[in-house]
Amino acid sequence: MENLAECKKVSEEYGFDFGVQLHNTAGADEIKNIKEAGIKLSAHAPLVAEYAINLAAKSFEPAKQLIDKNSKMFRKMGITQAVFHGFAMTDKAVPMFGGGRTYDECMQEIFRPELSLDGETRICCDFTHSDEFKERQLLVKERLKYIRENYPDILWCIENDFPAYGSANIFSENSIFLDNPICLDSSHLWATAFIFDRDFHEETIKFLDSGQVKMVHLHASIYTDNVAKADWSDGHLTLDTPNEMKLPRFVKACRDANVKHYVLEIPSGSSEDIHAFAKMWNQ
Repeated sequence: MENLAECKKVSEEYGFDFGVQLHNTAGADEIKNIKEAGIKLSAHAPLVAEYAINLAAKSFEPAKQLIDKNSKMFRKMGITQAVFHGFAMTDKAVPMFGGGRTYDECMQEIFRPELSLDGETRICCDFTHSDEFKERQLLVKERLKYIRENYPDILWCIENDFPAYGSANIFSENSIFLDNPICLDSSHLWATAFIFDRDFHEETIKFLDSGQVKMVHLHASIYTDNVAKADWSDGHLTLDTPNEMKLPRFVKACRDANVKHYVLEIPSGSSEDIHAFAKMWNQ
């Protein structure tokens, strides 16, 4: 709570509208405490759920139930902006990590060796030209339309995925095809660009030029081309972490594209990250 108060104070000194994004690993008590603090909230959905939302599964019903349940919860809490990962290449239930279970432990349950770089690593190969991908992509697009039509008062953004375990929303052209608001994650895109030999900043501009990016997850990644593709992982590090991402350039591009909502998705984050963000914002 002391960290929360300090972050709010520093944000307001810069003229930023401060809020907290409830993460999908947050427990009911954490959510209750933050809500009672009177802080403006957004959500990384699904909240308080055993499984993730997967719009690419053959059956829409499990995802639909989660969307409906969370949307009702959001309305009660005054939440009007949410983000989620919604495109996994599986029909199996995707377990939510947290509560004692790691990301890798959960995602191993949906691992498909034929979708990985070498049949063993968690990192994806490029399966986006396959018939299966195209079929599932159409399902995702159709179901996102359902969300927009049924919950027009809530901005449900779909996030670009970290390219692992068959998570399929990774390239700019595929995200844009879904014709839905997007949350652009800096370190997920950094990994995607390196693993698939694309330019990080060119991909950023392609996302932004679509006009669909309404939210940004901002964090640093330590990974460089000195690390083998199969060994890459996510970021979620403080903004002053030494990196090769050129994050000020990334933030400037997002600001120029009129993106208003930035989530410093950093578990160890503090007011120092807000100072760092403000420096990038005001460059």
